Amino acid sequence: MMCAMLPITAGAQELDGTFTISDLTYDSDMEGYYFTVGIESSSIYTAFNLDIFLPNGISVMSDPENGYYVLMLENTDIFTYNKIKKTWSHSIECSMPTANQLRVACYSGSNVDFKSGTGDLFIVYVTVDESAFTSSFSPKPIVKFSGMNLTKSDETAFHPADFACRPFTTGIPTGRTIAVNISAVNKVGTLILPFDSELPSGLKAYSCNAVVNDLLTLTPAASIEACTPYIVYAENGYSGNLSGTAELSDGSNVTDVFTDGYLTGVLTGTIVNTGYILQNKGTGPMFYDAEGVTFNIPAGRCYLTPSSGSSVKAFIFDFDDATGIEKIKNEQLKMNNDIFDLQGRRVSSPQRGIYIKDTRKVVVK
Repeated sequence: MMCAMLPITAGAQELDGTFTISDLTYDSDMEGYYFTVGIESSSIYTAFNLDIFLPNGISVMSDPENGYYVLMLENTDIFTYNKIKKTWSHSIECSMPTANQLRVACYSGSNVDFKSGTGDLFIVYVTVDESAFTSSFSPKPIVKFSGMNLTKSDETAFHPADFACRPFTTGIPTGRTIAVNISAVNKVGTLILPFDSELPSGLKAYSCNAVVNDLLTLTPAASIEACTPYIVYAENGYSGNLSGTAELSDGSNVTDVFTDGYLTGVLTGTIVNTGYILQNKGTGPMFYDAEGVTFNIPAGRCYLTPSSGSSVKAFIFDFDDATGIEKIKNEQLKMNNDIFDLQGRRVSSPQRGIYIKDTRKVVVK
C-alpha cells in the first residue's frame, strides 16, 4: 500500500515523494510475519528517521542476541555496498521508547548520500496475537507512522506531516465480538460497528439526516450496517455482545472515521475539539458543542457534526416514531405550562423561532 505524504506546514521543505508499506507476509522460517517499508522519490538524502506505532496484538520480534528484527534490505538500490570493505554505506538502528512504538533511524557515519528513488528501505518482523483482534472495533489493525524526517548532506531537513495507513489485510481473523453497553440512567448512546448486525431485543438504532434549528430529527433503522454511525436507545439500558464478520477486502479504505448524515463515528479511539458531544449535564443526554475543549471519543462511539458555522450550543432529539425517547425530551424540558427553547431553557418572551410548550413544538413567526 502506498501512502502519500500529507501537506506540511509553511516554511518546511516539501518532500517530492511517497512513503510505502507492504501488507503482512508470513515467513515460515521465522514463524512470524513481516512487512516492508519503502519510499518513492527522486531526491537524494543522507539519513532518515521515523516512528512506527503498532496496534495491540502486533509486536516486533526480538531476541537477546539479535535485538529487534528490523533489517536493512540487501536488494535495494538505496544502500551502496562496498565490495572491498564488505560494509554498507549506511547503518540502521532501532529502539522501542514505549510499548508498541518502534523508532527507526538510518544514517551514514561518513555523511554519504544515497538516492531515495523507488525502493524498499527495511523489513520489520512481527508476531501476531490473533486473540487481540476479536474485540476490535477496527476492521483492519492500524499501523501509524509519525514524523518521518529526511536529511540531505547539506543539512537540509524534510519534515512531512504525520499520516496513518492500514495495510494489514491477511493473517488477521475477521470475526469480531463487541461489547455494547447503554446506561439505564441515560437510556441513550452512540454506536458504530465494523460489521453488519441485527438489532437485539431492547436496543433501537437511529440515523440523523435532518436538523431544524436546535432540533435533531432521527430516523429508526431496521438493523445496524457496518461502518455506519447511529444514536441508540434502550428503555431499560442494554448490556450485551454483538458479533459479526468485519469486512477486510476493501484495500482502498484507509480511514476509521465514517460520516453518515450529521453523525460521525470512529472505529479507533480519537480526540476531537470540534463538533457536538453526547453528554448529560443534569437535564438528560443532549449533544453539546465541544467549544474547543478536547474530548476523547472511544472506539465504537459517535459525535454530531452539523454543517460548519452552526451557532447552536446544544441539540435535543426528535423522533419520527413514538418511543420512550420522547419521555427523555420531556424530562429534559421539565415542562409546567412554561415555554422553552430547543436547548431546554425557559423563555419568558419568545421571539421568532421554534419552541416547546406542553410537550409540543410551537412556531413563533
